Amino acid sequence: MGAIVLGTSGWDYPEWVGRVYPKHRIPDRLAYYARLFPVVEVNSTFYRLPPPGVAASWVRRTPSKFRFAAKFPQTITHEQRLVGTEEELHRFLAVLKPIRDAGKFAAALLQLPPSLAFDPGIARTFYESLPRDLPVAVEFREPSWLAPESFELLREFGFAYVVVDEPHLPARLEVTAPFSYVRWHGRGAKLWYDYTYSAEEIDAWVPRVRALAERTDTIYGFFNNHFRGDAAANCQTLAEHLGLPPPPGASRLDV
Repeated sequence: MGAIVLGTSGWDYPEWVGRVYPKHRIPDRLAYYARLFPVVEVNSTFYRLPPPGVAASWVRRTPSKFRFAAKFPQTITHEQRLVGTEEELHRFLAVLKPIRDAGKFAAALLQLPPSLAFDPGIARTFYESLPRDLPVAVEFREPSWLAPESFELLREFGFAYVVVDEPHLPARLEVTAPFSYVRWHGRGAKLWYDYTYSAEEIDAWVPRVRALAERTDTIYGFFNNHFRGDAAANCQTLAEHLGLPPPPGASRLDV
């Protein structure tokens, strides 16, 4: 049975104050978050890359066993659409370097745009541009990427298929790498992320996560339904239902 490591997509949300973070001001939300969960998915790198020194500060402010995943910039995925990305990729890898050097890196998340159809030549060329020792998870947003050739490419390069819970694509339990990667976006009608998972919906994921754990060394899972702090509460509930031990000093959220 592989290790199951659960967290949320991002940590710095003002609306989490009072539910995830205490109402009184705390000096460091990341340090507090690391008392609740063992991993976080950095989604801010999708919008704008911070200086590498900021990533180095994340390393210093978290425990030795804490892990970070980080999203590829949207300039690579949505603007350049995986073509001619050398400069942006170099900048992204520079941000990741302090985290990787510290042994705290989980994976780089390649979230593809819903308007980008699968092109095997473009996909292969981009995959070949990535360092072979970089763990990568690829999230499809367009149905043509679910083709057998696309999954074969993931297996060839050792990249993880991102198992998603979202309204438009099925939650396929494909394993294409030594690790698995799961994202819970929510099922909101107007906005996916504005969603609270029920206890029944959380329970339905318990056997799925365990099935993945039987086939991989590690599962990284992230709740992205951040409104009202639901991501943190739902993540903690799933961890409890899976029987995972909380990090030292963790407290129960108000669910």
